[in-house]
Amino acid sequence: MRTDYFKPCFVEFVPARLDPGILYISLEYATVSHLCPCACGNRVVTPLGPADWQLIFDGSVSLRPSIGNGQIACRSHYFIRGDRVIWALPMTREQTRRAQSRDKAALVAQTAQATDIAVNPPASAWARITSFLRRRFGSSGHR
Repeated sequence: MRTDYFKPCFVEFVPARLDPGILYISLEYATVSHLCPCACGNRVVTPLGPADWQLIFDGSVSLRPSIGNGQIACRSHYFIRGDRVIWALPMTREQTRRAQSRDKAALVAQTAQATDIAVNPPASAWARITSFLRRRFGSSGHR
């Protein structure tokens, strides 16, 4: 039977067997798992992160962006807003291909930004002030 609502269940580890209508949320592992609401029985895993899905919990759960299962036979496409499933048109093969390209580009950009920060960490406020004073008044510090 098709699911139109999800009940959030916060867990550390996602169970091996998922129940329909339950949204398993593991904050420790930054993932949300559930059975596809179309009743096809497929497990859907949405990783959380800047280049992935965003979880909003305000007593109910919302995920953004939409969830498009273009890689599985049902091709279901839906939003989860306030624990409700809001159905969209099934994803076409072209939409799936474009979504995969966008996801890959977002991951590459996020990884590049994280690498840049790790290699070139932002200067502390004190280091920026010291650098400014050296440029302004010379390196000796006293005149």
